[in-house]
Amino acid sequence: MMNEAREKLILVTLLLFCTTLSVLAQDGTMPKGKGAVTEKNKNDKFTEMLEYSRPNSHHAILGSIAGTWAFQDKNRAFVKGTIVRKSLYDGRFYQVEIIGGKLPLPVADGKMKEDNYKSLQIEGYDNGKAEFVSTSINNHIGSDIEVQTGTYDSVAKTFTYYWESELIAGEKTRNKRLLKVIDNGHYVEEFYEERGSEFIKVRELVYTKLIENTNPQ
Repeated sequence: MMNEAREKLILVTLLLFCTTLSVLAQDGTMPKGKGAVTEKNKNDKFTEMLEYSRPNSHHAILGSIAGTWAFQDKNRAFVKGTIVRKSLYDGRFYQVEIIGGKLPLPVADGKMKEDNYKSLQIEGYDNGKAEFVSTSINNHIGSDIEVQTGTYDSVAKTFTYYWESELIAGEKTRNKRLLKVIDNGHYVEEFYEERGSEFIKVRELVYTKLIENTNPQ
């Protein structure tokens, strides 16, 4: 009799436990394990990602130098050309196309070809990492995709970018670029290479605006 009573008690206990679980599941009060992702959490994360994706005041700084510009090397008269900086995806990024003078370019099969220097850059501001980013490719020196990261000083109106290049295998160089906004129609770029314990200026370009950015995308 005692064994029979014990079995009945166990069955009743299990029945009550299963009934409780069923009620909790139906009313949404089922306790969640550590790290569980609810539908609300998913929606909150997606909303947060949308906010981090929006262009903001940092992107607007890049927009202030959009347009068509003529550039000239301060010390080398033959280094000159034009650049076009235009908005992409409603100001989230900026595309920069550079065309310079003609020069010998290395192409396949060990040959050289004379053509205009060309470069394509994409600029933006990474909201997640809180830094400006610029990628660059060109048809002259380097088979790499150059990635520069930097900051902006609103008082000095200056972007400061850093990156590391390895144009020859095993020979790495740390570089710095300053983009200084003079006024609405002028800015300068200074390029530096790290030699020893200091950065040495290797080039300075002067930019003059020709056309405003009249076709933002």
